Amino acid sequence: MAKPWYKSFIPDSSTLQQHPSLQRFGPALQRPSLWHLSRRSARAAVAVGLFCAMLPIPVQMLLAAFFVIWLRGHLPLTIALVWLNNPVTIAPIFYAGYKLGSWMLGTTAKQLEFELSSQWLWAQLSDIGLPLLLGSVSLGLLLGLTGALLLDFCWRIRLKKRWAARAHRH
Repeated sequence: MAKPWYKSFIPDSSTLQQHPSLQRFGPALQRPSLWHLSRRSARAAVAVGLFCAMLPIPVQMLLAAFFVIWLRGHLPLTIALVWLNNPVTIAPIFYAGYKLGSWMLGTTAKQLEFELSSQWLWAQLSDIGLPLLLGSVSLGLLLGLTGALLLDFCWRIRLKKRWAARAHRH
């Protein structure tokens, strides 16, 4: 059987189990449910991965691993989705979170010259902190829920097509 296309995007279990950050979870990493891809585990992985990818914190992967282990989701898919937030995408993601948070609070978003540095972030935190946090959490909840529902919907459609094809063969 051919290797499914999605496997090229997902890190393998041995790599993740050896990752220094994830070693903190010890025996919990040995749970088979974390490595088996099912509709339920994928739905939890998408929800957690997309939520954590939107958070403006430096430990997104650890937080995502904690939640997906707790929810018994698919750990490799979660980690792959957290990596959507990377040095190339971080500015647009955080800016979208900031704009959403400003809109939700009814304040005017300030025009900022974004720098990818902790010094810049600490200097701007008093102005952008609350809107950024509120917007990022809201964006994460929205994307996580939407992604999980969309995955579930597509999975069901694919399953129905497979059942219909099987019924047609017999």
